[in-house]
Amino acid sequence: MQVILASASPRRREILARIAWPFEVRPADVDESQHAGEDPEAYVQRLAGEKAVVASRKTPDALVIGADTSVVVDGRVLGKPADAADAARMLADLSGRAHRVLSAVAVARGGHVRRSFLGRSDVKFRKLADAEIAAYAASEEPLDKAGAYSIQGGAGTFVRAVEGSVTCVIGLPLEETAAMLEELGAASPLAELPDEAIALRWRSVAAEVAARAVACGRPAGSVQLVTVTKGHPARVASAVVAAGGRELGENYVQEARDKREFVGRAGAGEDVRWHLIGNLQRNKAKLAAGLFDVVHTIDRFEVAAALAKDAVAPLQLLVQVNVDRDPAKAGVAPEAAAELVGRVRALPDLEVVGLMTVGRAGASPEGVRATFAALRELRDALREKGHESLRELSMGMSGDYHAAIEEGATLVRLGTAIVGPRSRAARGG
Repeated sequence: MQVILASASPRRREILARIAWPFEVRPADVDESQHAGEDPEAYVQRLAGEKAVVASRKTPDALVIGADTSVVVDGRVLGKPADAADAARMLADLSGRAHRVLSAVAVARGGHVRRSFLGRSDVKFRKLADAEIAAYAASEEPLDKAGAYSIQGGAGTFVRAVEGSVTCVIGLPLEETAAMLEELGAASPLAELPDEAIALRWRSVAAEVAARAVACGRPAGSVQLVTVTKGHPARVASAVVAAGGRELGENYVQEARDKREFVGRAGAGEDVRWHLIGNLQRNKAKLAAGLFDVVHTIDRFEVAAALAKDAVAPLQLLVQVNVDRDPAKAGVAPEAAAELVGRVRALPDLEVVGLMTVGRAGASPEGVRATFAALRELRDALREKGHESLRELSMGMSGDYHAAIEEGATLVRLGTAIVGPRSRAARGG
């Protein structure tokens, strides 16, 4: 079924690419003035519905998505600033205070709204200095943003906390929009996404990861996004790099070698860091030492020693910990991590920079959170015992990265959320 986005917002376009593909962008022309006596929630819901209906009347058989986002403080709606001076006034109004972000979504078909949702998120700003307000207002970033700021951008340093959906603050509540489209029969994106879709999805996920870090009171750049292209063709890795991704993760040494050569031939691989996130066999260590910048899966001293023999530059390693003692997963037992870290740190040309774990498959959200919290506590305990180099926590994949970031992840390993599911052939089925 045809899907149309009745909005020109690049942020909404990026988020929608994670839910439906392909889709068309056809902005709806509606009067966005607030009616006299109209409260903010009614206002944003009305605009989202009007945008969806106007575009739906032109293409009645399509699913049309209308959306609107407003920042509300003291019951007043702060829309998009007219200019830098207007942006500065809005930011001064938000300084040191909490405000609410409303994001309404309506899905229409046949000229009528079929589903709708109103997202509410509360954002707290720290007290802002006049100079930083002026500097941010003078940049181009605030001018097309409700409330004159972007949580995933330069204004991330203004935010102390977020209660509610991060994607609601960005402009399109991801989970709720996906649920509405699924109910109405929109097809999910399939494997082998085109480069355009991969670029949109990477930018959306990167923005969300940064915003989730900010929502936890951390700097926007404190969590690195490692894009995993396991089982996908080399051109997918190249598309991620072209979109801006500079951290690529692979499970298999030979597959990484081919992709690294392909990306290099495309002329965009010099500043890319390659991460090995799959199990490393000792007989592949020599090849891996020359291919990867970071290895996440060290759980045996012998493998680390083999890497040390051929490391051409300080190779960063993470020790994989089987926090849940799952016999189906690799990793050293938590109580054995300290000894392994100490032995590997003594090897030449290696730097042990952190710990890695994999959340339990099928675990409840709180169960996964407990796993990640335990790894953070173990890392912190090892640092107190003298292993200060353990700054990284590699945890969180496409299904559980939200909890991982909240529990302190500094590296998240995401594949499906960005490049889509692997084909049946790549899965071996």
